[in-house]
Amino acid sequence: MKSVEHSEYMPDTEVGRSLFRERLIAKIQQHRDFKALPQEIQSSFFEELAELTLFGTNNCSVETHSPRIRKLEKLADSYRRVANSIALLSEIDELLLDDAFQHSMSLQQQKKLMRQLVAEVDGLIGAMRQTPSGTSERFSLRLQGAGLLKQLGKLGVTCKINNDFQKIDQDDAVQREKSEGAQRFLPDLSQSMTLAMLCAMLVLFNNGQVVEWSYCRRLLKEGKKHLDSATTE
Repeated sequence: MKSVEHSEYMPDTEVGRSLFRERLIAKIQQHRDFKALPQEIQSSFFEELAELTLFGTNNCSVETHSPRIRKLEKLADSYRRVANSIALLSEIDELLLDDAFQHSMSLQQQKKLMRQLVAEVDGLIGAMRQTPSGTSERFSLRLQGAGLLKQLGKLGVTCKINNDFQKIDQDDAVQREKSEGAQRFLPDLSQSMTLAMLCAMLVLFNNGQVVEWSYCRRLLKEGKKHLDSATTE
């Protein structure tokens, strides 16, 4: 019988996490899609990946909604005030400011961006109020996943998740189930995964979030749905 101790599952301890990160980076470097990337992207890939962040967290519990909603409302109000202030400017002042900051976005573009951000934040607030544990979690996952996929796309990583299935031997699954109460384990890296899946795991790891196979897959699936729906609208 194959036990957890002899499998590829690393315990979620300081030593285990260090070894997991080392093996995860090595697996990314060995992936054929990574090797197909241009050399200039490969040379700075992990530095770029380390700078990626995720919007929100994977904690969508009821208890955290109220303070989160209040902060989001303040954020939406700030965006709204900026957009309204720009709209109140005279044409001459707008031209002068645009001329003074030619290297940046025009005021009209900034106003449009502020209003888009208001709509996105208001949408998230509405979803959180609708159902604390269902719709809001999926909505948050879609925003997180879509944002992550956009950032990975800039590094040449495409979203292909059709092969990201976790294969667990029956004996191994029984041993893991017995051990779960006492010890959490990190995902098995010996299995075949897409480059997007591996990168998602590393970004979650770097952001201090829980790295779980099912969560990473859901994050990518919901993000892809969000991007696909946006392109068809």
